[in-house]
Amino acid sequence: MDPVFTVAVGCALVVISALAVVLLRKPVHTALGLLAHSLSMAALYLMLDAQLMAMAQVLIYSGAIVVLFLIVVTLLPSGGQEQLGAGRLATAVIAGGAVFVVFMAVLSSHLQAGVSIPSIFGVGPSVKEVGAPLFSSLLLPFELTAPLLLASIVTAIALWRRQEKPRAGGLG
Repeated sequence: MDPVFTVAVGCALVVISALAVVLLRKPVHTALGLLAHSLSMAALYLMLDAQLMAMAQVLIYSGAIVVLFLIVVTLLPSGGQEQLGAGRLATAVIAGGAVFVVFMAVLSSHLQAGVSIPSIFGVGPSVKEVGAPLFSSLLLPFELTAPLLLASIVTAIALWRRQEKPRAGGLG
């Protein structure tokens, strides 16, 4: 498969998933759009031979941030529950299959181009070179992200509690 075509399809997935994050109404669908966006960005980073950025994208955004969003969504009054009809389920399966096909196309184009997994080792900065500033000169900003995430969770809970109806016989 032509690498230019693969990059064009990857860019199209990034744009479509970004639009999904902005335009979808249900919070779980938005979080899934964010997951698709971050994974699409990771695929583009891999195409640019930026393996460290791709792994950071997967671990930080796809892993931690999307899970945090889903935890906050479960705190919403509806509890994150959504009704999924047969038509929507079929659409979700088709969309997931399309993402899988594009991922396999990217992987096969890399393999046909002669890029193998062992060839990426030793290219670019090492983990030690990237991690050294995080635990020296950038330690304070790195550590300040934890209270920032905690404040966002507390704010989400406070907004949820403001909308919650008082329970019969309860304290709140």
